[in-house]
Amino acid sequence: MIAAFIILAVFTMIMSLALVFPLGVMRSSEPSEQQPATQPEWPAERSMPLWAFEGITVPRGVFVDPGHTWVAVDASGWVRVGVDDFAQKVMGRIDKVELPEVGREVHRGERLFMLRQNGRAAAFTAPIDGIVQSVNEGLTRDPYGIKAVPYQHGWICTLQPKHLAEDLKPLPIAEEAVAWLKNEVHQFQQFIATRPVENAALGHVLQDGGQLLDGVLEMMDAETWNRFNREFLRRPAAEKKPA
Repeated sequence: MIAAFIILAVFTMIMSLALVFPLGVMRSSEPSEQQPATQPEWPAERSMPLWAFEGITVPRGVFVDPGHTWVAVDASGWVRVGVDDFAQKVMGRIDKVELPEVGREVHRGERLFMLRQNGRAAAFTAPIDGIVQSVNEGLTRDPYGIKAVPYQHGWICTLQPKHLAEDLKPLPIAEEAVAWLKNEVHQFQQFIATRPVENAALGHVLQDGGQLLDGVLEMMDAETWNRFNREFLRRPAAEKKPA
């Protein structure tokens, strides 16, 4: 009788383990299956809602500055700053990035960083007042990140803002940013059509109002670069709206 009871108890325990063990495995695997993959610090650009026109893109939640930088506010209240798609496209090849110094205080309109190409430079100004908190050191090794994913890996620095609400007021975002950038493309086509170019075919395309060409500034002289800096990269935020 006792032996039968022991056998029955062992059998019951085995059956219980057989039922519980797979369920336990399933339960332990559920969190790993449902838990989302670790997200990068900055969302992948392909996941951002983008507007695209004439080869230019701009995310819906990103501010653009008349000096052709973009501004994105993160959850901490800090902002990331980078080069907008228009500027990196017209520049073409980027040989070197000169980053700002961490800890430096900057004011809107002051020079923040520079991009260099074959001895020529494009100087970009700070879109807001703030203190430089970090810089994207990876761009010193591989400047191509600015061209490959300008709104993701192409960020230049982060700023701790001093007057964020006030500084963001004049900066276009969403549909207003698209309208402003479209106007910039039109103005740049007019600007570049008046400049001397080494490639005659390119000159005809630009004069005929053709599509903006990637790297067009690579074919321009130093004076054209100087004028590009003055006319497109050093304007106050009050000029955000197209005429």
